[in-house]
Amino acid sequence: MRFKVLGEKDNPVVVMLTGSFCPGECLEYLYSRMKEFYVIVPTYNGHYKDSKDFTTRENEAKEIKDYLIKLGIDKIHMIYGQSMGSEVGMELYRQLSEDGIKVNNLFFDGAPMIRLSRAYKAFMRFKFGTMIKVFRDKTIDEAMNMRFLKKFAGNKINSLKPMIESLVMIAPYLSKKSLKNEVECCYTFDFPALDNDMQKKTYFFYGEDEKAYKTCYKLIQKAYPYANYRIEKGHGHMTYSCEYIDEYVNWIKEIVEAK
Repeated sequence: MRFKVLGEKDNPVVVMLTGSFCPGECLEYLYSRMKEFYVIVPTYNGHYKDSKDFTTRENEAKEIKDYLIKLGIDKIHMIYGQSMGSEVGMELYRQLSEDGIKVNNLFFDGAPMIRLSRAYKAFMRFKFGTMIKVFRDKTIDEAMNMRFLKKFAGNKINSLKPMIESLVMIAPYLSKKSLKNEVECCYTFDFPALDNDMQKKTYFFYGEDEKAYKTCYKLIQKAYPYANYRIEKGHGHMTYSCEYIDEYVNWIKEIVEAK
């Protein structure tokens, strides 16, 4: 696993986790505006040249936890996760808590927290596999017109161009094993317990048009009834953060800095 570390160590600590098939650089549009924080951005295994494969969210979270301990960090002000990064982030929170490392807030955007059948996961492996295969042979403009992506982003697909550029960049390095394991990570979620106080410090954000909202929202709300929820109309998967970057980052800052 690779890590990008930005800012001064005495600043509030924010760990930022990408979605599936994305390198850490795809979050640059956010962390470049967070200079008052100490930001740690992992790039998962399987997402760069000569990397070992992505295995499980437990293993990925453990590598992140071990790196944080190596840095001497004993308090995290926020774990931020996009899409699959939400599930890695929830597991990271669990492991950090077991080791006595305090986490103040959780912020999850587009979390696909659901447990799908074996058949449906096989279907998603096929869909993602097709997408990755196409990305290996397409220009960014051609990739932007894929129907599969438009289902995730709706009519806001252009706002995701920076993320898709990163995905196209790493597509040649994504193995079949990494792809299979990331689908398993995304769609085999077990809703770990959060106490009421932690739920009140947990934020779930969705675009109303994204599939993750339509399929997962009620399950998540049932599991974490005291969490904070924000749903934006007219937006797909991750599109709000890309269109309203300053407002979105300011919201994150307000959460981190709240007393």
